[in-house]
Amino acid sequence: MPPIPSSTSLSLAEALGRALSLYENGRFAESGELCRAILRSLPDQAETACLLGTVEAAQGRTAEGVRLFKTAIALKPGFQDAHRNAALLEETRPEHAVRLYRRSLVLDPSDGAACHALVLLQGRMGNEEAALTLLRQGIGRAPGHVPLRELHAATHERAAVRALERDDPDGMAAACAEALRGLADAPPSAALYEGLERLVRLALLAGRPDLAVALLAIKDRYDFPALPASAIDRFPLRLLGFADWCAAAGLRHALWTPPVQPLSAALSLAQPDWLRGHVEGLARLGDEPVGVALDAEVEVAQGFYVKDNYESFVLAGRRAMLCETTATVVKNGCVPLVGVTPGATAAVFRLPRPLYRTVEIDQPVLFLPSTPNYWHFLVDVLPRLMVCDRVPETRDLPLLLFDLRGYQREMLELVGIAPDRILDARALVGPGVTQVHYRLARAAVPSAVSYPAAYRWLRDRFLPLRRPRPPSQGGRLYLSRRGSAPKHRIANDEAVAARLAGHGFETVQPERLGVLETVERIADAEIVVAPVGAATANQVFLPPGGTWIHLHNPDFFHPHSPWNPQMGTQIPMLGGFRHLAGCFTDEPDSRPADLLARLDIPVDIDLDALGRLVGEGAVTQQP
Repeated sequence: MPPIPSSTSLSLAEALGRALSLYENGRFAESGELCRAILRSLPDQAETACLLGTVEAAQGRTAEGVRLFKTAIALKPGFQDAHRNAALLEETRPEHAVRLYRRSLVLDPSDGAACHALVLLQGRMGNEEAALTLLRQGIGRAPGHVPLRELHAATHERAAVRALERDDPDGMAAACAEALRGLADAPPSAALYEGLERLVRLALLAGRPDLAVALLAIKDRYDFPALPASAIDRFPLRLLGFADWCAAAGLRHALWTPPVQPLSAALSLAQPDWLRGHVEGLARLGDEPVGVALDAEVEVAQGFYVKDNYESFVLAGRRAMLCETTATVVKNGCVPLVGVTPGATAAVFRLPRPLYRTVEIDQPVLFLPSTPNYWHFLVDVLPRLMVCDRVPETRDLPLLLFDLRGYQREMLELVGIAPDRILDARALVGPGVTQVHYRLARAAVPSAVSYPAAYRWLRDRFLPLRRPRPPSQGGRLYLSRRGSAPKHRIANDEAVAARLAGHGFETVQPERLGVLETVERIADAEIVVAPVGAATANQVFLPPGGTWIHLHNPDFFHPHSPWNPQMGTQIPMLGGFRHLAGCFTDEPDSRPADLLARLDIPVDIDLDALGRLVGEGAVTQQP
């Protein structure tokens, strides 16, 4: 190889290597000078012309870059890099760029970057069929090129969405099937992973559960990398409300309409228009019947799938799942239910067997969902025991629960459940188990109970248990979360407590009270101030003349809140209601997008605004 004339007498390989290093380190002028020196000595050196074209393009001299790339092509017609680089700069003249890209791919069919760029260019030119053909060819010829795989998946996801919009299930299925082909052996990619659940949902909407299951199998490689595919059961499910679920599974069941807590008209009228709709929606919830499936053979998957919330999935014959809500904020890689369709009508389920402890119970039991959360246990779980008052054959059944806390046992005893009726599955599986798979041969499965019916039942069962107490000393309570961690924390809790003490409030930490004492304190309260959290479940015991003031983070209680589907059940149906948003104490740039993660960010409460709310609450108490 001839030397390049210079004081150091570099070889051509050494000179080119140095010029490339200078370019890669952003020293464009020096790289360009060295390339020109090489070309003065060796004007037919195609690689140097191509590198100089790259240097010129990096400095914004596009025309000179194109000229140099074409020079390199003329010197060495089979120089693939020069064709691809020239095409990239010629994209303002699409027809020229297409010819150059195509020539580049003839020279090196495995060049994923060139194929990726040409697909995008054909798309911008409106040549959709040509782009799709190139994509199909490209993932076969450049299987390891991740951006090409990502583009293939995203393109066919968009095609499926367009087919959905024109009511074309066959078109949706074809697009999902092609996406599956590109995903089946694709290298790992965050972008590919993010699209998988959407593709599962689209396959279900296309009426192709087989495609949905196959796409889920790919998602499982990300979610459960240590498990072989054969260790995970996957199956499509219909999601059905209680009565339809019983009918689909052929389960004997009983239905009835329970008494409900009427909604105060004054409470509704006192709310802004956007919140009034959620409040008035409570009355419609009260029309929902309550029921119980009897002698049901079911499977239940339970687990801590997100933070401290223990979820239960009740399945009948692996064909139908009991669906108790159409809205959820649970988004997590280990959640069993994937691809839930709009309106929560269908999904695909996966059960990674090695991660669950299977418990088979042949004896009759009354199955109740479990949760360590005070709010959910009091409002969502406990009222299901109304079935024992209504259906005699459930009256003496053992209650199957999981990992009961002390306060939960106290609640159960207060509503008449003897300790020896409780079957805590924690005792069956031992410590450390967080996911359980039940096979129940003869279960009684109560339905969910609407908030108005739960409200009425809880008041009817707990308020008569109150013990004689001395006259209330003002009945103003601040339920502090200073002993709770980490959600819904008030950063200036001590200052809030001090300001409220000036208004006659007593600060209490709910976790230090017994259940019955808590009920008694709330039932005697005039005004309660509390951060949104588990203890706000006790608002059901507020007297009709009381006022409840929520303190919360800015994500709650505004017209566009993503929590709005749950807002109605965060409001007492008796008494007055106010709320006050605090300010996040973190830096906006570091704030997570995930709603559940944002619950961990403490907020500062405006003390003057709080004082005004307390004053307004006191006014509402005047006769």
